[in-house]
Amino acid sequence: MLSYAPEIEQGSDQHKISSPQEVEVVHVDVPEDIKRAKAWIESTEEIYSVQQGDLYRVVYPILGLKGNVGYLSLTLHEELTSSESMVVASLLSISQNFYSLLEENQKDKLTGLLNRKTFDDNISKIQDALNSIDKVEPYVGVEKRQNNSGKEFWLAIIDIDHFKKINDNFGHVYGDEVLLLLSQVMKQSFRPKDLLFRFGGEEFIAVIQVDNEAVAKTVFERFRVAIEVYEFPRVGQVTISSGATQILEQHAIASDIVGRADQALYHAKENGRNKLFSYEDLVASGVFKETIDEGYIELF
Repeated sequence: MLSYAPEIEQGSDQHKISSPQEVEVVHVDVPEDIKRAKAWIESTEEIYSVQQGDLYRVVYPILGLKGNVGYLSLTLHEELTSSESMVVASLLSISQNFYSLLEENQKDKLTGLLNRKTFDDNISKIQDALNSIDKVEPYVGVEKRQNNSGKEFWLAIIDIDHFKKINDNFGHVYGDEVLLLLSQVMKQSFRPKDLLFRFGGEEFIAVIQVDNEAVAKTVFERFRVAIEVYEFPRVGQVTISSGATQILEQHAIASDIVGRADQALYHAKENGRNKLFSYEDLVASGVFKETIDEGYIELF
C-alpha cells in the first residue's frame, strides 16, 4: 500500500511544497465490516452507511486514475448532517485530485509502470537503506521465519528483442500492445513491492530485494521465460534480453548502476538475444575486466 506525503518548507515570505515522497505502509488485516463496506461500494458505487448499536459507520471510496485506491472509514456518535457530508465530500475530492496528479506524474501513461523520472529517487532510497543495514542491531528473539525482504538489491535492465521489426511489420498500434501486454506479464511475474519501470521506448527496469545473486537470477530468468512462452496477439512470440547487476552502496549515482547492467544487456544482445547475463558473472569469467580504482571496464 502506498501513500504520499508532501514536505512543506517555510520561508520568510512563502510556503513551498516540495516534491511528494513515496511512503511504504505496512499491510494490516482489514476488519470484516470494512470488507463488507468495500463489497457494497464496489457493487453499488454508493457510500456505505450503517448503524451499529449507538454508533454510525460511514465508509467512502477514495478514487484514483484506475478506480478505488483506498477507503475512508468514519465511526460517529451521530449521523453526519448534510453540510458535514458536503465537507467530507469536498475533502475527498481534493485528496482524489492530488492522488491522481501524483499518479500521472510518477506512472508511465501506457503501461502504468513507474516512469523514468522516479528512477533516481528510488535508487537513492535503496542506497540509504543499504547504508542503514549495517547499523541495525542483530535480532535475538525466537521468531524463526525467513525475512522476506532479503539483504541485497539487484537491478535488471530489460530490452525487447527486434522491437523495431514489430513496429515496421505490424504497425505502432500493435507495438504499443506488445509494450502493454509485456508490462502486465511483468506485474504478474514480480512481487508488488518490487520496483518496475518503463525506462524508455522498449526498455524496462526491475529492481528487487533478495537474499543473494542466485535468487535474483532465478527471478529475472523466470520473467524472461514468461515472455518467451507468451502468445502476443497477431505478433506471436516476443523475446527479451536482460542484463543484471547488484546495487551496492558505493555506487554514487544511478547511471553507474544502469551502466553496469547495460554492459551485461549488450553482451546478451551480441550473443544470441533472449538471454540473461549478470555483470558480476561476466567479470568473474573474464569477459569484462573491471578496474575498481579507475572506474571503468574493458571488453574482450
